[in-house]
Amino acid sequence: MPHTLFTQHFKNLSSAKNLKKIQQICEKESEALRSEIKASKLAAIDIVFAKDDLKIFEKLAKKISIYKKILVLGVGGSSLGGKTLTALKFQNKLEFLESIDPTTIENCLSKLDLKNTFFLVISKSGETIETICQSLIVLDRLQKEKHKNFSKQFLFITESETNSIAKIAKKIGAEIANHPSKIGGRYSCFSIVGLLPAILAGLDAKKIRNGATKVLQDFLREKNISNYCAIQLALYEQGFTNSVIMPYIDNLKNFTDWYRQLWAESLGKNGFGSTPINSMGTIDQHSQLQLYLEGTKDKFFTFITTKNHQHNFNIKDLPSCKTFFGGKKLSKIVEIEQETTIEVLNRKKLPIRIFEIEKLDEEVLGGLMMQMFLETILIAYVKKINPFDQPAVELRKDLAKKCLNKKS
Repeated sequence: MPHTLFTQHFKNLSSAKNLKKIQQICEKESEALRSEIKASKLAAIDIVFAKDDLKIFEKLAKKISIYKKILVLGVGGSSLGGKTLTALKFQNKLEFLESIDPTTIENCLSKLDLKNTFFLVISKSGETIETICQSLIVLDRLQKEKHKNFSKQFLFITESETNSIAKIAKKIGAEIANHPSKIGGRYSCFSIVGLLPAILAGLDAKKIRNGATKVLQDFLREKNISNYCAIQLALYEQGFTNSVIMPYIDNLKNFTDWYRQLWAESLGKNGFGSTPINSMGTIDQHSQLQLYLEGTKDKFFTFITTKNHQHNFNIKDLPSCKTFFGGKKLSKIVEIEQETTIEVLNRKKLPIRIFEIEKLDEEVLGGLMMQMFLETILIAYVKKINPFDQPAVELRKDLAKKCLNKKS
């Protein structure tokens, strides 16, 4: 029986030519992917079945939670998974520092009580320029303020004990936790990289993995995800080379950032790859919708909607000042906004996918993230692309390091 975390349906697929043929290809590759998953050959997927590691994460979180503030240092896959998950729960304790803009770093550090702040440093390779710089700046600030025993305020998550980040950790006597070496950063949300921040934010890591497992088990039994991939590939062949993802749930803003990296870095190879475009309802109805409706017809739209928001408001008119909104619930207004946006795109005969969820929680978000994993990997297999590397990005990193060495 299919999972019940969310439902999906499509509109306007007349442009998806050769769909049956592409479905056959996708299903063939799905069988290959299912075989790899059943044989535990994909660490990023297999980790959702792990259980014992959650006890370790919870123990770490208990030790870290005594601090007033927790700052996560990392960028890309080292931060986006955790940011996506922690957005589920409003809290002021956990923050992420991704930028190396000097003003951003100064503004961040200047508002912290450094002796009551814990620093969670994450870099799979241990050679990420931004994370190394952030760590050294924080250490310098702590030394200048003459804080003692600050090594206890750090946890470094990396895959090796010989890389630059690990050397920094050892130099100050800080703890090092293992980043699974077979799981790339953008696929690390179900590992310590995503789940430790989630636990620190007060979320249930077991439920996150349970949601992912439900979608995964559905994939192992059903053809749904294979068919969804076929639709996207058929549309791509007809010129729909941009993929707009537009939730009407603000807590999914970070999810759109996470999805953008996953999709772009995994599939943008060998001349292939649709461009992921972040968009938020209702906000981007006032900035992007004009382009979507009357610009180039090269966009496939994915909406994520719900009728059950965590909070709600009754709109009350002012005395002697009647509006269209008085007496209505704010959730109903959001619902009308999303439905009318979808309808005007529908009238333009643009291809649309709609995820409908009952409410956004740990299981649903874990399921959404797993679905995006599976769709990305399967499309890569169909196009004979390695979804787990990023060779062009590595070239840029190497060039930056050469430039830095020349100027040092």
